[in-house]
Amino acid sequence: MKDVFLKKGVPVIPSLGNNDVWPHNILLPGPNDITSHFSSIWQEFIPFPYRQVFQRGAYYSVEVIADHLAVVSLNTMYFYDANKAVNGCPFNELSDPGNLQLDWLEVQLKMFRERGLRVWLSGHVPPSRGNYFPECYVRYVDLALRYQDTILGHLFGHMNSDHFFFLEAGDLELELDQQVAKTEIESTADADGDLYDAIIDDFGTLPGLSKVELDEYAVINVSPPVVPNPYLPTFRIFSYNVSGVEMTGNLEKKKKKKKKKKGGKRKPGHHRGGHGDKSVHCAEEPFRMSWKCHLSNDSWHSDPESPPRKNQRWTPTGYAQYYIPDLWNSGEGKHPQFRLEYTTYKADVLTSEDGPIPQKLLPKSLRNGTITQSKYAPYGMSDLTVGSWYELALRLGHSRGKKLGRRFKEYMYLGRE
Repeated sequence: MKDVFLKKGVPVIPSLGNNDVWPHNILLPGPNDITSHFSSIWQEFIPFPYRQVFQRGAYYSVEVIADHLAVVSLNTMYFYDANKAVNGCPFNELSDPGNLQLDWLEVQLKMFRERGLRVWLSGHVPPSRGNYFPECYVRYVDLALRYQDTILGHLFGHMNSDHFFFLEAGDLELELDQQVAKTEIESTADADGDLYDAIIDDFGTLPGLSKVELDEYAVINVSPPVVPNPYLPTFRIFSYNVSGVEMTGNLEKKKKKKKKKKGGKRKPGHHRGGHGDKSVHCAEEPFRMSWKCHLSNDSWHSDPESPPRKNQRWTPTGYAQYYIPDLWNSGEGKHPQFRLEYTTYKADVLTSEDGPIPQKLLPKSLRNGTITQSKYAPYGMSDLTVGSWYELALRLGHSRGKKLGRRFKEYMYLGRE
């Protein structure tokens, strides 16, 4: 990684995963042998000011473009409910490593926002109620929505399947039916088809565009595996809006808007269950010591004119995904060949001379400037803003058995036999 990327000026921001530790899935609070070991082997990637932080918790930040763009690498092992060496961010245990990390993350987001930077959050295990301890999940959702105008996106892996889903304001409400907690997205992802069905069902219950408050949503992107486990290796190359970028000096800071914290507007029957009145139930068990009853009263920093919501400087405009179709035929002297699997762009954007992908890297069928539809451009997204992902989710929610739904499922399990 150092020779291929770092020496060429490309930052590398690795994150600790559940297969990087021993025993499997278990990581004790740091500092410990694991955090010390990775601090040593990743020292080229971790900025010096964050090495002590990494020793304690295996998380850190990198300004990949100084004064403009940052990436936060999270240690999701302290949120992951399979890690029985931690207690899962309980409200009455502020020294829990998950709580310490989320406290640190809040400070990072506040600092970057005040400086006018945009931020990507990255990690291994994606934030969902099927993956995270309940209290860690609540705190993550709160920060994701509270700093929506600063966070460009959330990038995770672990699930070995290509998909996306939403964090919602409704996840911060009290749920009177506690039995719903493990019945949603990510809880049964290992069962063939279950994850796809859960996602499509969830998208099918989303409010229409005329009724939705996009302030209440954050998009979680889950990438397919880089290694063949169990599907074909893939990787993504993102493009950004870099209009007006000057790599010297700070970003021009706009006056940021604050919005009062709201509750979710999902219709009754949605899998998150019925909502309780916090003014009543927060004095009762089991909610009294829940983070949901003790979240910050600070207003949410959401702005429809910010890069996560409107295409402008630093907004991600799309990505191209590549895969290795003949991995097992590669070997010494025969390098693997990558092929384009799909892109998020519109077909006519791909075929233009100034498109996001160099023409020589496109399949021959896309080198014709008159094409308006292509199998390589199934989603036809204008950009990767929250609204664009929401529109795609609405289309997918009504696509079961249709071409778009079949393609989405095919991408989720690329290489499945």
